Amino acid sequence: MRSIFTILLTLTIYTSAKAQLKPGFDIQEYLEMLRISRQQTDSSIKFDETPKPQHYKRAYRSAVGPLVNRWELWADAEHKTAVISIRGTTSEGISWLENFYAAMVPAIGQLQLNDSTKFDYHLAENPKAAVHVGWLLGMADISPTVIQQVNKLYKSQGYKNIIIMGHSQGAAIAYLLRSHWAWLQKQLVIPADITFKTYCSAPPKPGNLYYAYDYNYLTRGGWGIAVTNAADWVPQTPFSIQTLDDFADPNPFGSIDAAVKGQSFFVKLYIKHVYNRLRKPPLRAVKNNRKYLGHMVYKFIKKSLPQFVEPQYADANLYTSCGVPVILMPDDVYRQKFPEDPKNVFTNHMFWPYYYLAEKEYRQPKTP
Repeated sequence: MRSIFTILLTLTIYTSAKAQLKPGFDIQEYLEMLRISRQQTDSSIKFDETPKPQHYKRAYRSAVGPLVNRWELWADAEHKTAVISIRGTTSEGISWLENFYAAMVPAIGQLQLNDSTKFDYHLAENPKAAVHVGWLLGMADISPTVIQQVNKLYKSQGYKNIIIMGHSQGAAIAYLLRSHWAWLQKQLVIPADITFKTYCSAPPKPGNLYYAYDYNYLTRGGWGIAVTNAADWVPQTPFSIQTLDDFADPNPFGSIDAAVKGQSFFVKLYIKHVYNRLRKPPLRAVKNNRKYLGHMVYKFIKKSLPQFVEPQYADANLYTSCGVPVILMPDDVYRQKFPEDPKNVFTNHMFWPYYYLAEKEYRQPKTP
């Protein structure tokens, strides 16, 4: 007969293993994240059969911020796991303006939110990394209360497993929050022994290629999941513009003079002409993006954030997808269930089509 000590030790090990988050896509975990995220949206949405959460209970709901951002804290007491659920775009105009405020800012810097509040952020190590300024504002709004509630849960109840979940705009903010919190852990603002896992559902592109490199490296091994319905257009946004300056250094595109060295005068003239024809249009496109989706949208954002100081925008627009991709692939049955409707461009973007496809394609059959 085993000793009582051995039995207790075995139970302790089993409980710890059971409570520990694991990397990789877990269909049951993702379906529960969708069930949780769905609770922040209008309950009157038609044709939505997403069930209610089964294992988590809501512990906190934040106030609504100036750009209508909000988040909730859900807790699974049995497994000591909590969920930071970030709300997506609402029907209010200012929430949409946050999406359209799509100029980029450097991934390391400071936002002057008002006369007395500056928000320091550190989202990547690469100096060429840049992110969507509107969603950065959303992240800056919710971050203080998230820190407060997570630290409270950690100290009072010992929660060390945190899932960050967002759908649509909430997914974009989830990316940035995860990146920012890696830096906060190094600064000991939040405990270093908390394990984070991120589910970004229906995610738009949060930053440029160099931000994506950093995020994917940070969450390597399956700790950052991105779930996309192949029929959904939102993950294809914002617009991506690649210029010759976006290549990693050194590269053969930086100096045309070096490339044509030794060529005849007329060959040099022709090559430089072609080079400029290729180089200038994307640079103009990036400039126009800063003008229309940066400076002009800022004027509208300022109505809700009157003391917000316009930041210096990055000369970048190479928006890139992030995370380990999990693809939901529609078939003919799906198309019949969710028919295309020109009057509803969000048919494939809502919770129910994502839930339906994920359950259909990835759920493992129950063992008898």
